[in-house]
Amino acid sequence: MVVGAVVGPLVILTLCSPPAHPLIAEVFYDAVGDDTGHEFVELFNPAATPFPLAGARLEAGDGAGAGRWSLRWTGARADTIRAGGRFVVGGASVVPAPDAIASLDLQNGPDAVRMIWPDGATEVVGYGVHTLAEYYCGAPAVDAPSGQSLARVPDDSDLGSNAQDFRAATPSPGAANLPGRDAALIGGTLTLVPEQPAPAAAATLAAAVVNRGAEPLAEREVELLVADVGETGDLPLASALVAVPMAPGDTARVQVALPGLAAGKRLLRARARLAGDAAPANDADSLRVRVGLGPLEVTEIQFHPTHGEGEWVEVRNRSGAPLALEGFSLADRHGPPGVPSGGAGALRPESLAVLAQDRLALLVAFPALDRSRVWEVRPWGSLNNGNDSTGVADVVTLRETDGTPCDRVPYGAAGVPAGVPLERRASGDWGPASDPLGSPLAPPRALPPLAARFAVRPRRLAAAGPRVTSVGWDLPWPRGRVAVDLYDLAGRRVAAVLAESTVPGRGERSWSAAELAPGLYLLAMTARAEDGAETTRLIQPLRIEGSAP
Repeated sequence: MVVGAVVGPLVILTLCSPPAHPLIAEVFYDAVGDDTGHEFVELFNPAATPFPLAGARLEAGDGAGAGRWSLRWTGARADTIRAGGRFVVGGASVVPAPDAIASLDLQNGPDAVRMIWPDGATEVVGYGVHTLAEYYCGAPAVDAPSGQSLARVPDDSDLGSNAQDFRAATPSPGAANLPGRDAALIGGTLTLVPEQPAPAAAATLAAAVVNRGAEPLAEREVELLVADVGETGDLPLASALVAVPMAPGDTARVQVALPGLAAGKRLLRARARLAGDAAPANDADSLRVRVGLGPLEVTEIQFHPTHGEGEWVEVRNRSGAPLALEGFSLADRHGPPGVPSGGAGALRPESLAVLAQDRLALLVAFPALDRSRVWEVRPWGSLNNGNDSTGVADVVTLRETDGTPCDRVPYGAAGVPAGVPLERRASGDWGPASDPLGSPLAPPRALPPLAARFAVRPRRLAAAGPRVTSVGWDLPWPRGRVAVDLYDLAGRRVAAVLAESTVPGRGERSWSAAELAPGLYLLAMTARAEDGAETTRLIQPLRIEGSAP
């Protein structure tokens, strides 16, 4: 129903809701999963006096054809909306319980709902793309995504169009769609820095808070409180004030400095506190965190296989008890977590297991592996082979299936030969595997000592064949920065064999000379201590057999 006052040809007022009647304030028609019992329609009485609902009819409209309206609910003699109050008609699963229970069976758009009042006044709210004008007023509202309702914002808005009066929102049966004061914690924005702090070390919990109310909020009006959730209740940890004013709809980031926490799994709960908050249900969120080391760690990453074995990640049980790998998940930086299957038995303390993209392909490539410790992860997030602008190719993350972090390894791909995995060394740092094929279910291969600080093996490459050589170093420091370049006899730089990288004191790197013309070359290694206090430069010859073109 559209009501307008007309002066000559000019319409000066257009309404979709009949005057002096309650308004349709919210419609929830598409719950996540099965809609049955979750749908509702909320009526709002903005007047200062109660309004009787006896004889009022709620109908659902099917926008696929003309005149397809069907009755869903009729107001009983005792049904009344109090002054400034709300009346919810909905299914038995609506929370809080509706004022009247009815099976609404509302459809996704394009459809509509309609209130017909005993005095003949009507109100229509349509949603989705309609072709028949009887199913909307002015213009239809959007078709709300699954899990969201159509809410009139503000609650008494009547601008002459469903599209202007309604928007998709979080369902709020029986509560204001746009309360006067409402500071909400945005779900999913809680982050802990560092993600896995050491025991007793300082950490920071960050979150995003939004002003979902109609009133502006002054600076320092909103406080974020953080607690450690335990079996006996919440233990307050720290709090921080939002230091900026927030207009309606504004979002602000807030950081809370936390004291050092004891080692282990923890559940942190954050809550936004605002005096007079009209919607406390959206104030809180929680985050599962781990303080200290988790029970399972990543020890080797094959992110760019070249022998058909698929990607794989080796893990080690560093706890003192057997671990059921089905209780963990593996993910890359952006993909969903995958769960292991296909192996057998619990992983013993200090034992290794492999989480594979393709279990069968890995066992074909490495037939001697213990099949019980090879697990296939589904879904598998494809690991990136190239670095981003921060020098990170991807992030391998282990979590327990309840979401608690266990281990997180950002890795870089620069300078890692194709097919060579990355392995965690005894020192805790990462680098290309000492065995070019990797060492799944085995510790890293120990490199034999070198007779010199810099060695090339072999130093003579045949004209035919793979033309692969290995450069090795044995530095006088535990760690250092190394770069290896190839020069011709005229002193021209021909190739970068190894871009400058942080390496352990003893290491090797395979390198293909397949693109080089026959001749004599010089491999030059520049090495310096990690603190830059000492530098050395060494040279070894390399001959490629054959006739120069």
